[in-house]
Amino acid sequence: MTDHPANLPPPPAPPPTSPRRAWRMLAGALVGLTLACAGIGAWTIHRIWTQLPSVEHLAVYRPALPLRIFSRDGELLAEYGVERREFVPLERIPPLMRHALLAAEDAKFYQHGAIDIGGLARATFANVVTGQPGQGGSTITMQVARNFYLTRDKVLSRKLAEILMAIKLEREYSKDKLLELYMNQIYLGERAYGFAAAANVYFGKPLDALSAGEAAVLAGLPKAPSAFNPVVNPARATARRNYVLGRMHALGELDDATYRAAADMPIALATTPPPGIIAAPYVAERARRMMVERFRDDAYTLGLDVTTTISMRDQRAAEAALQRTLSRQPGTKRDARNGLEGALVSLDAATGDMLALVGGADFNRNVFDHALQAYRQPGSSFKPFVYSAALEKGYFPGVLVDDTQRTLTHEETGARPWRPRNFGNRYEGFIPVRRGLVRSKNLVAVSLMQAADARYVQQHAVHFGFDAQRNPASLPLALGAGAVTPLELASAYSVFANGGTRMEPRLILSVKQRHGGAMYEATTPEGARVVSARNAFVMDSMLRDVVKAGTARGALALRRDDAGGKTGTSNGSKDVWFAGYSSGIVAVAWLGYDTPRPMGRATGATLALPVWLDYMKTAVDGRTPVDATPPQDVALVDGDFVYAEYTRGTCTADVPPFIRSRFACGGAPASEAPDASGEKGKPDEPMPAAVDAAERERVLDLFRTQD
Repeated sequence: MTDHPANLPPPPAPPPTSPRRAWRMLAGALVGLTLACAGIGAWTIHRIWTQLPSVEHLAVYRPALPLRIFSRDGELLAEYGVERREFVPLERIPPLMRHALLAAEDAKFYQHGAIDIGGLARATFANVVTGQPGQGGSTITMQVARNFYLTRDKVLSRKLAEILMAIKLEREYSKDKLLELYMNQIYLGERAYGFAAAANVYFGKPLDALSAGEAAVLAGLPKAPSAFNPVVNPARATARRNYVLGRMHALGELDDATYRAAADMPIALATTPPPGIIAAPYVAERARRMMVERFRDDAYTLGLDVTTTISMRDQRAAEAALQRTLSRQPGTKRDARNGLEGALVSLDAATGDMLALVGGADFNRNVFDHALQAYRQPGSSFKPFVYSAALEKGYFPGVLVDDTQRTLTHEETGARPWRPRNFGNRYEGFIPVRRGLVRSKNLVAVSLMQAADARYVQQHAVHFGFDAQRNPASLPLALGAGAVTPLELASAYSVFANGGTRMEPRLILSVKQRHGGAMYEATTPEGARVVSARNAFVMDSMLRDVVKAGTARGALALRRDDAGGKTGTSNGSKDVWFAGYSSGIVAVAWLGYDTPRPMGRATGATLALPVWLDYMKTAVDGRTPVDATPPQDVALVDGDFVYAEYTRGTCTADVPPFIRSRFACGGAPASEAPDASGEKGKPDEPMPAAVDAAERERVLDLFRTQD
């Protein structure tokens, strides 16, 4: 009979687990967990490692460097770029600056590897204790990894990537190379990247001129550029500086005396304006535009150093001269709509180099460059080009022209009758050509243009660089009815100053890529022969007389025998000019309103000439006056100059009745006369088309007389 289950004895109890077996089980679990974590960690590290970017490009690293504009004497005029940078190789960074940085950021940089285990452990402990991820424990190599490749987020995944990237960097590059990258890339506030840029921004000096205290200020910035910025937080910047100085002292980089002196010294920041446009704004803007036209947007990142032709001595003198005259005029309190404007440009007559360029009264109010862009009526300052053309037709300084008011007929003007008049309605009858220019006689200028032929005179003027379309072939052109810029006029007058050659105006001497080669170097200019040496000589002699006894007598205050020039006042005194030269420098001053309107009794002699004179007193200082020697093909007849061949039988054909010349003849063909270049036998260039009747009427309206 089977026993009932209830009557069965209980099963035996399992044998107790031994302590050793329990420990083995726990150890196995821990090993498994460790292996699993290690596997996951290894997989994570492998995954991050394989996704790290290449570091090969750092071997030839060059940051985006701003465009910088300099004067010819090395003064910085402007800097254009999103970031302020200056790349400096490590060997050119002074030991003082390097030691300051290492003391502040990573004193054992050259002893440890990519990571500093001790520093990382301390940072990790601090993060755990505080519960905040505030301590990074980054070495300089880790900061290079972060600055070039990673974000600044203080999280574990980014920190792991930073460590791995640092290891990769140290496998590829030396410690010196990594330090060079760091010191040129790190952001230091005020848009400055790298220590060289920061030294200039904060202290206005290069790295090798920094004191120990200044180096310590910069070395303290990487930790927190905003918090320790000496511009906005001088107290915190001083405390941080002193901490860095203390570290340098403790490491033996500073002796006791240097340390104490540097720590006691207040931080003295630069007083220079921040980069951007610093000086000569119209020059800087023109140079910037030229670079953008050539290099497009790359102009702001290639690290171009552009050296201009501008002399800062001349530039400052020009700016001061214009401002002094403007400040003396009524109604010039910088009214944004009605303010009086002005411009001054000067050239080296021998090279065409711009020595000074002032394009307006106030660049911040009006960026329009009146010296280069404003086409305005030149008035009588255009007359010398009429006289120069007349010389080539045989109308020399001693030839007599009738300075009596007369009415030009419809046949003579090509439009309606015109009755030009002199300034002040003063007339003298027959007077020499020379006196006509000296006294700025309108009737003489119109008569010479009529005798020489208006289209011929226009062509002659175009050789000087004037625009044919803006200076039409009509008789009022003799009185400056066209339109020119101050730069065009200065370039044209340089032909008379240098003996007959037109030098193309230039502003750029060189363009160099920082840490690269020259991209452009100005060569010795050759110029183009515009008029013969004898034409330039005779014109120079007459323009000197304008200064000695004519409308430009105010220029006598320059006390230079070689000074020559001409005033100009447009119809209604809407534009006033003075164009002149001395000692190889040509300068043109213009004043007027952007919307042309009369300036009362202002003339070129009363308003523009003082600007020119004020500037030229500085410009000619130290320069030798130019001697005027008559060319061999110039002769004297009755005390004035003529072309020598006219003393041997050459004569002037078709002399009109309002001109009396001893060289007049009755039928010599015009083709036997020298052309505008002063060379015989050279075929004429095609003449510009004559203006139509409607255009003539428009031009004549500009010079309508009431009598």
